[in-house]
Amino acid sequence: MKKPLITLFLILFTSSWVISQTLSGVVKNKNGELLPFATIWVTNLNKGTLANEDAKYAIQLPKGEHEVVFRFLGHTPKPHKVTISENVSLDVVLTDEAVTLQDVNVGGLKEDPAIGIMRRMISMAPFHLKEIDRYSAKGYVKGAGKITSISKVMNALVGKQLEKEAGIKVGSTYVLEGINQITYTRPNKLDEKVLSNRNNLPAVIRNSGAPNLRITQTNFYLPKVWGSLISPISPSAFSFYNFAYLGSFQLNGQTVSKIQVKPKSSSNDLFEGTLSVVEDTWSIYSFSLAFRNSQGYYTFQQQNALFQGVWMPVNYDVNINFDAMGFGATFRYITQVKEYSIKVNPAFVVKPTIIEERLHRDWAKEINKEKIASPKLALGKELTRKKLKKVLKEIEKEEKKEVKSEEFSSDYTITVDSSASFKKEDYWEAERQVPLTEAEVKGYKEADSLSVQDEKKRLKDSVNSLPRFRFGDIVTARTYSYGQKGLGARLTLSGILSGYNAVDGYHLGRGLDYRFTNKLSDYWETGFDIRYAFSRKAFNGSVHFVRNWDENRQRLGFSGGSTIEQINSTEPISASINRYYALFLSQNFLRLYQKDFIKASYAIQLNAKWRLSTDLELRSRTSLVNQEENGLFFKERRFASNGLPFATSKQAYAYIFMRYQPFATWRRYNGSRRLSNEVGPTISGGYEQALGDNAFTKVSLQVSQTISLANWGELNYRITAAHFIHKPSLILDYQHFKGNEINISSGEASFLALPYYALSNPGGHIKAFLSWEPRKFIFTQNAFLSLYGLKEKVGYSYLQTSLNSQTIHYQELTYGLSGIGKIFGIDLVYPMGNVVPEKWKVLVKLPF
Repeated sequence: MKKPLITLFLILFTSSWVISQTLSGVVKNKNGELLPFATIWVTNLNKGTLANEDAKYAIQLPKGEHEVVFRFLGHTPKPHKVTISENVSLDVVLTDEAVTLQDVNVGGLKEDPAIGIMRRMISMAPFHLKEIDRYSAKGYVKGAGKITSISKVMNALVGKQLEKEAGIKVGSTYVLEGINQITYTRPNKLDEKVLSNRNNLPAVIRNSGAPNLRITQTNFYLPKVWGSLISPISPSAFSFYNFAYLGSFQLNGQTVSKIQVKPKSSSNDLFEGTLSVVEDTWSIYSFSLAFRNSQGYYTFQQQNALFQGVWMPVNYDVNINFDAMGFGATFRYITQVKEYSIKVNPAFVVKPTIIEERLHRDWAKEINKEKIASPKLALGKELTRKKLKKVLKEIEKEEKKEVKSEEFSSDYTITVDSSASFKKEDYWEAERQVPLTEAEVKGYKEADSLSVQDEKKRLKDSVNSLPRFRFGDIVTARTYSYGQKGLGARLTLSGILSGYNAVDGYHLGRGLDYRFTNKLSDYWETGFDIRYAFSRKAFNGSVHFVRNWDENRQRLGFSGGSTIEQINSTEPISASINRYYALFLSQNFLRLYQKDFIKASYAIQLNAKWRLSTDLELRSRTSLVNQEENGLFFKERRFASNGLPFATSKQAYAYIFMRYQPFATWRRYNGSRRLSNEVGPTISGGYEQALGDNAFTKVSLQVSQTISLANWGELNYRITAAHFIHKPSLILDYQHFKGNEINISSGEASFLALPYYALSNPGGHIKAFLSWEPRKFIFTQNAFLSLYGLKEKVGYSYLQTSLNSQTIHYQELTYGLSGIGKIFGIDLVYPMGNVVPEKWKVLVKLPF
């Protein structure tokens, strides 16, 4: 009996000894101004927290001595030795970084010191992307946002609906919090687990699956961030940015230089602000950068700390001021990362000394001449920027030989703990350690109260929580989801599709699809659609079945029925636009035929670079004639003929298509693959053969690519060639071209002034589309118009084909302006050749 009592006494004693106490206070600067979201880091425990927006902080610490470091962007970190035996209050005052414009040895070079600093930092960016083999960390993530204003027009359209159906109120602050565990494995595998989440979103949104916040993972060592924004550390940074040296300060024996970043011209993909660089290692210490686009103003701040010789992010702060589409909104996204566990790449433990070639020309020549015997050992030596680039390439080659696996440019997985949304308040008090503001506490109490009421309502009648048919669904589109988070069953009822053309007169149609999703990109789907043409007094319809699996790499489909198709297979005009021309202007451009068919298709992505797809189809095609003469107005006009009638054509048709993208890689998200081909060309070839009536054989080849011209913008090209081995005798199988006979633009890769059937023929052709989208041209030279979202494009189109045994050369010059009113645009086109009169044509670009 005595031994258990002693054991119990020891447990109670040690428990009382290690019980956590709270260190709390306020963080200010020397002028007494609050420093919201300052970082508080406990060095010996490898953990930290953030102050809230009122600059108040609180962190639970075990009894004993601790080193606590307080940080805020632009201020000198301040360490404190703290002894914890009870709750301790500690207000902290941080001083501005002692930035001095000290003399910098530039060897007589007449340039800003920032240029040399940034050159070396840019050369070291690939090094920093490889220096960590693996790390894990825990992060606290908090997002707070509110709609600050709504225009009278939008308020009349959706204001009441927004509050009634979604519960969103203008002026109310909504908060989302998360505690996430993250694990990174080089080169780009990221696993994130949501351990706990909480929010005060309206019950409607919360019950339908509120979003889980992710730990911010933007990496400015990459050439682009957030998809399209150009990093100041990009290899092409000097084409876009000007850099200025603001001074340096000392931090634990290391020199940190502060650099001003300014774009050379106003653009919505460039940053402006300051970047602090740790010299010798050429690492990011911190930055405060901002950019502006047509939708608002965005700021991004990051603070790093040193772990095992690597400067890792400990704090992110993103601010968004949104003003577009009649709404004003603000959003703040805070991330605090702690409990790092890092495994450094052994070859990258020692940082190379980067030699500035222009200061030490002879030494640099000797270094560049030296052969690379061992790339990994070379990293510990003096290297020029040029030599470092070669060494890193050699290391990358060696690693690819050692690890032969599928190449993923990104591989991200996020999972949510089953108990994530059920954590108690004491858990949050321990993990969050960021005091909530009074408004946030009040918001949570209101949300919890409403949640209890909502839960009682749902428990009272759980059947009502399932989607049910509503009277309005007779006309409008509706999706009935019976699963959660995109998984499970889903029934989709399309809206009533209506139209008008010369062949059908008025027609109505509708479709129904059922999909069951096992996991992302692993699903099967079946459905049907039906259509009735009033003037033809005929029904058409089809059924389909699709199976998609193997992480989005394989797809099998079957379909059959009776459909109405355009004779011009490029579908140069949409049925919806033609409807308005036919009804109100008595001009009909659709030429249609009926196809009765049974079809099987299969596609497989062999790897990231190669894709193969095949179609097999049995089809019977029948000509149709006009049933209507004109529309509602301009009765004196008559619709053009639907084309010469033809005998019913029955064929067995096969199509084989192969695509090659030499620089493509995989992107994987939660086990679902997507292709990424941002830099390389796409080369594709097709083989078509039809047997039976009007047989033919055709081969085609196409090459396309988008090429970055750095500060000059982007160049796009698409070149296509096709040849009939056996020529078709039916116009349906002719080579058609995507032309345009109306004053609404038909989009990319189309001839904007070519009549729809002017050059249709059974021969071969070569066509090319070339377009240049400059960063600055005529109107976009103006900074306001550029940031407003205005974009310009210059294009050239070429077509060579034969018609009646005569070779035809047709060309177009185009100028496009988009972003007018943020949604509209115009195209100016000048055709050249004998096909159409050579005069300017003006077209309007619509947002649909």
